[in-house]
Amino acid sequence: MRVVECSDVLRTQYRRLSREVDAIKVAVQMHQRNALTLKELQSVQSMTECPVQAAKRLLNIIMEQPDAVYLCFLDVLKHIGQHHVYQTLVQARYKGQSMRVAFVFESFTVL
Repeated sequence: MRVVECSDVLRTQYRRLSREVDAIKVAVQMHQRNALTLKELQSVQSMTECPVQAAKRLLNIIMEQPDAVYLCFLDVLKHIGQHHVYQTLVQARYKGQSMRVAFVFESFTVL
């Protein structure tokens, strides 16, 4: 199975995502989950008049973040009912494989 990087998935689907993602709802949910800072949230919200630009801003922010933020983005998409966008991203990440997401959690030992 070929797994591509999260930011690569967003880049390849950028045009479609910028038209389909409800950036304001997603950004609010991601901020509530501490995946976006207040400044990042406000940056996306400042573009309410232009939803495509708001989505592009959000995508650009996510592409610069660790994979945990991308996974939060996927979870938020499911939570707010944007299942079609979620499925597009999962299919793009796991080319030719079933539509499942493998989450890998590292365990840390506290000394």
